[in-house]
Amino acid sequence: MSSITLKNLVKIYEGNVLAVDDLSMAIADREFIVLVGPSGCGKSTVLRMIAGLEEVTAGELYIGDKLMNDVPPRDRDIAMVFQNYALYPHMTTYKNMAFGLENRKIPKDIIDTKVRTAAKILNIEDILNRKPKAMSGGQRQRVALGRAIVREPAVFLLDEPLSNLDAKLRTVTRTEIIKLHKRLGATFVYVTHDQVEAMTMGDRIVVMKDGRAQQIGTPEEVYHQPANIFVAGFIGTPPMNFLKARVGLDEQGYFLQIDETKIHLPHPRQSLTDYLGQTLILGIRPDNIDIGITGLPAKVEVAEALGGETHIYLDYRGEKLIAKEQGSVNVQVDDLVRLYFAEDAIHLFDPDSGNNIAAAQ
Repeated sequence: MSSITLKNLVKIYEGNVLAVDDLSMAIADREFIVLVGPSGCGKSTVLRMIAGLEEVTAGELYIGDKLMNDVPPRDRDIAMVFQNYALYPHMTTYKNMAFGLENRKIPKDIIDTKVRTAAKILNIEDILNRKPKAMSGGQRQRVALGRAIVREPAVFLLDEPLSNLDAKLRTVTRTEIIKLHKRLGATFVYVTHDQVEAMTMGDRIVVMKDGRAQQIGTPEEVYHQPANIFVAGFIGTPPMNFLKARVGLDEQGYFLQIDETKIHLPHPRQSLTDYLGQTLILGIRPDNIDIGITGLPAKVEVAEALGGETHIYLDYRGEKLIAKEQGSVNVQVDDLVRLYFAEDAIHLFDPDSGNNIAAAQ
């Protein structure tokens, strides 16, 4: 049983630095969960507490049904893959992968079987006699993964394992890790600041900020139903657009007023009753904006043709917006265009709390 349960977890460093603040979540057996957020949000600290490399200041941490707060790392049945690979430079691939097993006095024939099996899984059989300095970054990453695999742990902890790879290799290795998870049937806890990695790899995502979980959900839930402005702006490439809009009601129903532009909402939203006449934050994703002949007036600043799509950077009275259009779009710098917002894709956020008060239907 390799489920992980965090109950009101807190980590305070020397100098009263609060790194993790009252974090609670349940990670299911064999789940692939991703902790994502900007640098300094506490995600790596959470991983290190699960590993036993950081002491828990308050709260409870369970692996399976066993309380792990005071259990040393070697007794937690976990393996950790670090950002910098942490390979022994004087050892070959084979020795790097075998070293931990040798320290545990595992028989040599069993070690050999485990190392060669892991090497086959990771397609590194041809570099078993190489030392790290003679390997590419991708090969070193595979060796680090292999060192974890041979231990056959219940839980894999991966701390930004792809951050030192180039863009193409990151994509390839990302796919390999997903396949590895399915093949091994273990619980994976993965830390990254890259929201593309989070969206493509995780069964669920934990979006963190300032030591707190802002939202926990599937990639689809986090993308389509962001809990607050931070999550909405952090998840999605290009990021969500935000504008101030006043809530009104007429014979056609609720509408949003942005200066002279009125946008009617297609569905009755009773949650807006308390906000009539007030100004909220409208959120709209770039792919839910179309260039049309009516709508919000904006000036084109840059149009990036990316082959299959075009990103159009716009200025509306000093507010910067991005529209993502399929294919090529015939617009030029300084053109005045009209922006049509897909009404059923509009999000509304409370300007004080930042919470999503009327998620897209």
